[in-house]
Amino acid sequence: MKKFEVLINGRTAAIYPSYDGVHQSKVVDCSGEITYSKKSVKEVLEESCIVHGSDYNGRIRAVRRVLSYDRKTPLLVSLMDYILAIPTQSPDNDDCIWLFCRHIHSTTVACGKTFVHFSNGMKMEVNCSYDVLHRQLQRGAVTMNYFSRYPRPH
Repeated sequence: MKKFEVLINGRTAAIYPSYDGVHQSKVVDCSGEITYSKKSVKEVLEESCIVHGSDYNGRIRAVRRVLSYDRKTPLLVSLMDYILAIPTQSPDNDDCIWLFCRHIHSTTVACGKTFVHFSNGMKMEVNCSYDVLHRQLQRGAVTMNYFSRYPRPH
């Protein structure tokens, strides 16, 4: 059986690229702890989806098919664990940040920059406009509501 490095879980707040020359991604959990990975952001997301029974492309395809979010599609990593991430930009863009909705408390704009405030008090600047971020948060909520409306086995 193949082992996977699972860095995404219910405590994950964000994952974004790392440019330190050694690591390709940083995973921030809801306590503010950062875990560095030599895998790309997409590779980390892919492995996390596989552990939860599908792959990245399958998860994206499902959301696109039922909700028609063809760009910046929310990623439902695990319905059972309510793990859903939204991209700040096109996932094909190397600077894309993925935010995990369950830990987002609020959003603000200051000096033309957009910030996400997490429920633990942590604040993070994101690389998209306030309007894009709000649209993504709405899409994330609709995605979770749609897929969680069906009863799950106990």
